[in-house]
Amino acid sequence: MPVDRTDSGKIVYAADALSLHLIIMKGYTTRAVSELLGLPQTTIRGYARSGVLSPARSPGGRYHFSFQDIIILRTAKELQQASVAAGKISQALAQLRHDLPGRRSLTSIRISGQGGEVVIHADNKVYNPTSGQIHFDFSVAELAGSVAPLAKKAVKDAEYSTDHLTSDDWFDLGIDLEVVSPEDAPAAYLRAIELDPSHSDAHVNLGRLFQEAGEFTLAEDHYTQAMEIEPENVLAAFNLGTLLEDMGRIHEAIEVYGKASTLADAHYNLSRLYELVGRHAEALQHLKTYRALMDPK
Repeated sequence: MPVDRTDSGKIVYAADALSLHLIIMKGYTTRAVSELLGLPQTTIRGYARSGVLSPARSPGGRYHFSFQDIIILRTAKELQQASVAAGKISQALAQLRHDLPGRRSLTSIRISGQGGEVVIHADNKVYNPTSGQIHFDFSVAELAGSVAPLAKKAVKDAEYSTDHLTSDDWFDLGIDLEVVSPEDAPAAYLRAIELDPSHSDAHVNLGRLFQEAGEFTLAEDHYTQAMEIEPENVLAAFNLGTLLEDMGRIHEAIEVYGKASTLADAHYNLSRLYELVGRHAEALQHLKTYRALMDPK
C-alpha cells in the first residue's frame, strides 16, 4: 500500500487501486505510450502479452496502460539501449513491477546496467537479477513530467465525455494524478465521492492530502466518514490516529490506533504514546507486538 511520511516523521498510508480496473477514458492507449516513449507499438504489445505489464483491456481487446506500466516500458527502453538481452530485461522488469506497487515511492527505485547485465537499486539495497557494473543510472521519477500531460488530458476527456465514468475510475485517476500532477488529485477524489459517497478509499486518500496540506478539520472529516462507511478500514483508522497526534489529541489517538491493530506501525505509535502518558506496561506490550509483526520468524 502506498505510504507517505509527514513532516513529523509519522507514517500516513494511502489506499491503493490494485483491485480496481482502468477503463478506456482513464488508461493510456498503446499509440499514446508509443508516441511518449518512442517505442514501437509491436514492442509494447509484446511486453503486455508477456505478463510483465498489467494493462486493462477494452471490450474490443485494446490495451490501456497505467502510469506504472509506462514506467516499466521506459525502463525496458533504457535497458534495450544498453544492449541488455530480452530475457534479462524481463527478469529486471519483473522485479521492478514487484517493487513498484504501494510499498515504496517511484523515486526510490533506480536501474543500472553494464555489458548486458542489470541491477535494481531500491531503498539502499541492490537487487542483482544477473550481475555487472554500473553503465548508466536513471530515476523512473524523471518520467513523471512527461506523463503529466497525458494524465491531465485523461481528466479533461473524462469531464467532457458522454460516457459515464464510475467513482472507481475517478479514484484511479486521482492515484495517477498524485504522482504526476498532485495539485489535480483532490478534484478527482472529490468527483469519486460525489458519484459514490460511500467510497471509503477515496475518503482516505483525500483525507491524507488535506492532512499534508494542514487542513486538519477537513482531513478528520474524511477519515471519520471512511471509518463510518467501513469500520474495518485500518488505513483510515491509522491515518486518523496520526492526525489526532498532530492536533495534540493524544488520548483520542490512542483509542483510534487500537482500531488499526493489524498494522505494525500502529503498535509502534501506541508504544510511543503510552510511554508518553506514563503507561509503561502498555507501552512495552505494544512494542513487543510491533517487533513480532515486523519479524514474525
